Amino acid sequence: MIRKLKHSGGFTMVEMLIVLSAFLALSITSAFLFSPHNDFLAKELFISQLESDLLYSQQYAISHQEKVTVHFMPENNLYYIRGTDFRSPDLVLRNYSPEIKIKQGTMKLLFHYTPDGNIDNFGTIYVSVGAKKFQLMILIGKGRFYVAEV
Repeated sequence: MIRKLKHSGGFTMVEMLIVLSAFLALSITSAFLFSPHNDFLAKELFISQLESDLLYSQQYAISHQEKVTVHFMPENNLYYIRGTDFRSPDLVLRNYSPEIKIKQGTMKLLFHYTPDGNIDNFGTIYVSVGAKKFQLMILIGKGRFYVAEV
């Protein structure tokens, strides 16, 4: 004997398509909304990483009592930090986004930390991160620096 069910309790194909299309619309909208925010955070991360790398290079120079080179290469979108032994690998080698622009200010894009932690020259390097512009100021004596938004 076959029993007929009056109501199966499931969803129809049309109801499922409506729900899935609404989910798809929300997913696409959120992807477009969060993409600019993600780019902004990646650019802000660059400034934070640069500060950390400069502090690391200063500490490395002091702890190993050797001269450390910091070299920005904006044409290749990278910077590296290297000790005096050029046969050893770089201490830091960072590639950054082509949207980030580094320009020489009153200071060259190549400088050195001396074994006592000081920098051999001082001045300004300009960093443009999207619409924001920053100024990396390296002060005379003690190897101090700060980054300020211009």
